[in-house]
Amino acid sequence: MTRLLAAAAALASAAILSLSGLRGGPDIQSLLSAAGIEVHDGDTISVPLDGERATIRYLLIDTPELHHPHRGKEELALEAAGANRTLISSGPLSLEFDEELRDRYGRLLAYVWVSLPEGELLVNEELVRRGLALPLIIPPNGKHAGRIFSAMEEAAREGAGLWSRSEKRIFTPSQVWSEATVLAGSFVTVRMTLERVEERGRRILLSQGRLTVTAYRNPRTEGLLGLRKGDRVTVRGKVLLSPRGCEIPVASVLQVSRDSDG
Repeated sequence: MTRLLAAAAALASAAILSLSGLRGGPDIQSLLSAAGIEVHDGDTISVPLDGERATIRYLLIDTPELHHPHRGKEELALEAAGANRTLISSGPLSLEFDEELRDRYGRLLAYVWVSLPEGELLVNEELVRRGLALPLIIPPNGKHAGRIFSAMEEAAREGAGLWSRSEKRIFTPSQVWSEATVLAGSFVTVRMTLERVEERGRRILLSQGRLTVTAYRNPRTEGLLGLRKGDRVTVRGKVLLSPRGCEIPVASVLQVSRDSDG
């Protein structure tokens, strides 16, 4: 652990030195190019770090895919990438690491901070606050999970980004399945009558027909285990295709509400 923390500290120092000259301005792309920064999408960038190029995957969040192998650009992908580009060009950057330094693809996992005149801004958090990202907590990382979920609650309350999109699209599970190829990657609201409530390993599954709501069990999702077969619920999230049908991953009970007549 000591060696890992030392490596993280060295990387963080290098990141600050590499990116500290960046200042915002009218030509964002030119500024980023001059600093050697490439924005891949809303939650991934590559930067010059310690004499090499490093890919940085933002911790604890998931933005729509800009280069999905089957769907191409997902809904709000361009908006998320654009917001990311604007945010990281608005001041000097620094990286903060958590318990696990890299993901299985070799990308560095980091919290990206930008220094503004009014103080430090956590880019990961701001993207969630704007409704352009959802929480994605993968243990053992989770240092700023509280901030991320507070930003999610604010976005839902204000109807920002995906929350506004989803509330205007109300489907049943059978409708989602019949339009799955069109809806995949889109944010929707689904009204379900639960046929199954299961716990499999670390996952909680809520199902009706070919649609399954999935969540990793943690303090923010354990409330889902209080639901029962026959309960009527409203779910908000992104539709994904799965081998057995459609799936909507959720990160918090905030995305699943029990209907009053359930």
